[in-house]
Amino acid sequence: MRSATELPFYEYPPQTTEKLDWADLEALDISKLSQPNGKQELAAQVLNFIDKNGHGLTEEDILRQYAIGQAFFQLPLDEKEKYLANTAIGDFRGYKGRATGELEGRDNDERYNIPKFTPEHERAHPDLILAHYEEIKRFSLHVHNNILLPLLRLFAFVLELEDEEYFVQKHNYEAPGLEYLRYMKYHPSANPLWSIGHTDYNTLTFLFHQPVAGLQVQSKEGWKYVRSNPGQIIVNVADALEFLSGGYLKSTVHRVVRPPVDQREKPRLGLIYFARPEAATKLEAVRSPLLERLGLQKGVDRKLGGVTAEEWARARIAKDHRFREGIVNERETEIIAGLNKMVSFYWR
Repeated sequence: MRSATELPFYEYPPQTTEKLDWADLEALDISKLSQPNGKQELAAQVLNFIDKNGHGLTEEDILRQYAIGQAFFQLPLDEKEKYLANTAIGDFRGYKGRATGELEGRDNDERYNIPKFTPEHERAHPDLILAHYEEIKRFSLHVHNNILLPLLRLFAFVLELEDEEYFVQKHNYEAPGLEYLRYMKYHPSANPLWSIGHTDYNTLTFLFHQPVAGLQVQSKEGWKYVRSNPGQIIVNVADALEFLSGGYLKSTVHRVVRPPVDQREKPRLGLIYFARPEAATKLEAVRSPLLERLGLQKGVDRKLGGVTAEEWARARIAKDHRFREGIVNERETEIIAGLNKMVSFYWR
């Protein structure tokens, strides 16, 4: 008999053998940031719109998180619903169930979001999550401290900011703000479109290796599949970073479609980390020598009217809630202008 903390081992499903139109993502090893001239090398790649890589988590670390997520979604529905997120007010902490009945085609995924491990976000969790609380915490803090923050310093270097801590200072883990780890499960569905084209509202989204194809990114040539390879993290630039960078770093437009024939009967389990600025951060463009030199600064000096990261996120979450719940029957207009920037990371 398994103990309360023992989990069934999680195995990745096999990759599809179908020939798909894959996006051309180049890997960038962010471990080079600690090497001589590594920052300059990576910055040159970013400036030329070449994709990025690197991180420091083992395969065992990631598989353990998948095992926790898999076990969570196997809990009885009434147990999961004790921890419902209040998405109506733009709060994603906790559980979101899949839509049913006439609304089933709009939303066939389940999610459990675990927020930052700070007093602001102390809340009830299922016993399963509490039994693995410390390892979830270690995993989340590693992503924040060892992956997110070095990338933010790299982006400040790319924009030629005098203070390379500029973006880091807007992502203090202890400050108020909702950053979270997500376990996500798409259930098999005949619906060809599982998640419509959208951008994320945060800073960066980290998607851990998940072999069931279905994630697509919008490119100049149209929608292309994103290949998930072992040892890589796919990273989306999201709205907050687009605004803060004056539009130089573009929010990734992406969607999820029904997997190919050899995978479509399998659930699509996901492990995702959403990094967000502090709640009170105003989404205003930085003053950048690079933007000035390219003649772009003047065009991005328009402000969002003092909109904060918290206000932006809550508005986006509540808008999606209204559609999923059938309160509105059409997607409300997005007030963003994301394009096609997605990056992948690997470790050696």
